[in-house]
Order: sequence, then C-alpha cells, then structure tokens
Amino acid sequence: MTKINDQLTSSGRVKQICQNFLLHADSGLAHRLQQEEFAEHFDRNRTHRRDSRLGVKAARDVEEEEKNAYITKQFDFYQQKQKVEEIDTALARQLQKELKIQSSSKDRPITHTHYRPHDKKNYYEDSSTNSDTISDEQLARILQEEEELLSSAAHQSLYRHAFV
Repeated sequence: MTKINDQLTSSGRVKQICQNFLLHADSGLAHRLQQEEFAEHFDRNRTHRRDSRLGVKAARDVEEEEKNAYITKQFDFYQQKQKVEEIDTALARQLQKELKIQSSSKDRPITHTHYRPHDKKNYYEDSSTNSDTISDEQLARILQEEEELLSSAAHQSLYRHAFV
C-alpha cells in the first residue's frame, strides 16, 4: 500500500484527484445555485401572472358594475322623461278641452281655475276678456309656465335620484 501511496504522491495524482473533487463539488454547487435561481424566477413569474389575471378580473368586474350603473341611470332618466311627456300630454288635453268649452260657451267670461297646491299660485291666471278665445300670447305664456314648472320638478326629481 505504501507503494500505491508513493506512486500517487510522486506523480501528483492526489493533487489532481483533489482538484477534480473540488471541481465536481464546485460544479455541483453551481448547478444547485442555478436550479434555485431558476425556481425563484419561475415562482416570481407565476406569481406575477396570477396577480395580473386577478387584476384583469377585478377590472372587468368594475367595468361591468359601472356599465350596469350607467344603464340603470339611463333607464331611470328615460322613465322620468316619459312621465314628464305623459304629464305634458295630459295637460295639453286638459287645456284643449278647456279651449273647446270656452269656444262653445261664448257668453261666459273666461276664468281658469287650474290650481297647483304646492306653489299656492293660480296656475291659469284669471283672464276675463271680451273676446271668446285666449290670445296666442296668453296661451304661449301659460304653456311656458307649465313647461318651466314641469322641467324644474323633473330636474329636482332626477337630482334627488342621482345622489340617493
């Protein structure tokens, strides 16, 4: 055995084996560190992709909620608009009936008593004239007042619904 030890030491074989051992240990360490780095990078990418998917899903949900809120708001607006149109139509019919009654009864003076309790104002001001029909100016003024009252009431109603 001493003969083998002498051969190994004399030829530098031990140094070479030690260097090979260190080389293999270093390459093993490098390989392990590289695998850890790859695993860390892979986990980081997986986490980033998962977070991105969650962010996209959350953004879609928020967009859907905003879209539904907008549609609901538009629907409420159109319903309110339709109610105002119905009220306008009813008032126009009532006014037309009053004008027909007025034109059929020429002997009586004209007095309109359409009254709105919320504004404590005689809506159609008493108008007694010698002619049988209301002048266009008076009719336009009355219709304009009705429209202003209805639009302000509709605006206040929409304003209340928007912030409730």
